[in-house]
Amino acid sequence: MIQHVWRENPERVAWVVMLVSFFLCILLAVGTPLTVRAFVQHATQTMTVTVQPLQGTALLELPGQTELTAVTRPRQLKPGQALRTDDTAVAALTVYGEQEDGSQAEIMSVLMYTNTEVRLLEAKRPRFLRWSPDPARVALRVEQGRVRIVGGTYDGRPLRIRVDTPHGTVRAQVASFSVYVSNQGMDVTVRQGEVVVSARGLDVVVKADERTWVPLSRPPQEPVSAERNLVRNGNFTQPLRSTWDIGFLQPAVATPGTISVVDVGGRRAVQFSRMAEEGVHTEVWIEQKLNQDVRDVDSLVLRMDVRLLYQSLPGGGILGSEYPLMVRIDYTDVYGKDRFWVHGFYFRDPETGWPTPNGEKIPPKVWWPYESPNLITLWQQANTRPAVLHKIRVYASGHNYKSMAAEVGLFAK
Repeated sequence: MIQHVWRENPERVAWVVMLVSFFLCILLAVGTPLTVRAFVQHATQTMTVTVQPLQGTALLELPGQTELTAVTRPRQLKPGQALRTDDTAVAALTVYGEQEDGSQAEIMSVLMYTNTEVRLLEAKRPRFLRWSPDPARVALRVEQGRVRIVGGTYDGRPLRIRVDTPHGTVRAQVASFSVYVSNQGMDVTVRQGEVVVSARGLDVVVKADERTWVPLSRPPQEPVSAERNLVRNGNFTQPLRSTWDIGFLQPAVATPGTISVVDVGGRRAVQFSRMAEEGVHTEVWIEQKLNQDVRDVDSLVLRMDVRLLYQSLPGGGILGSEYPLMVRIDYTDVYGKDRFWVHGFYFRDPETGWPTPNGEKIPPKVWWPYESPNLITLWQQANTRPAVLHKIRVYASGHNYKSMAAEVGLFAK
């Protein structure tokens, strides 16, 4: 047939061949750069996600395997893998993004409380950061339990976070929030930033210090105010001296410690540091006046994130009063007596015979979420009850130390 057409009308066939070749040439000339451009802009690579058990033993579910693997030391978590905690275990997931200099920066953290199951769906960043406008993305699925998520920025752009649950989806960028999943529904509480909660075709925006509840097979409810936070600028997003007083204690000839606000993994934290001569007691602190009447308060809970990086004194020192990070609340009770409550954190075991009253041992170099018991109940057990809270102090005490505190809140309801 082709030979017949060629013999009958060779000019027409030649023109067809020329036109097809011309259009193919144009298609290649235009399409190839566009394809390369699209690849460069949207190509991705997987980010590093690590698992670290903080308490007890977490269990790792690997695709295609029925037996669970015990996680007793830090290891990587791959997309598709799931992590479970029982009623004694607590674990932390940390997402790292590679910088242009090859170093790894912490950009997101997930705390898994007890009886929780989380599956990593994806953790991707643009392969070519310099030429890509796309954000990095992390997606999780929480089947049950409670997680606390803090996400920041990566390469100057917000990290896009998605949390799927059986009851709906939570989307966020620069935010700190918690998600609790049960058979009855999903509870979402925001501590910083804002998130979008979606279920049954309805989207609800939940802002800082708000929470929403997603009942089983129902859309999310309108956000309501969360607990009242008596601490101002506990996330240190405002200038430190605008809300906190700064103090130092050391002998006149000794090198003082330092206080600074740093950005770590999407959160702003106050850092206490002293790396100088040994054998000298020093303290550095930030302090805020509260002046809050709490006689009608039924619940008072202190929450803060703690990170210990270095301590030269084991435990809390020889008297159990020098911890690398401490918190103190001063108050007057209903009988008019001035009192205070103090709690410290350490990671180096004390020497034999050294007491650690009011001290709590936590893992080093990780964010530890501290939540106090109900202080109203705790103080009532000592046959007293607070009437007025005067001030809160967050500080480091000892010889040499390096520690951080973030998202300090004293919640009353």
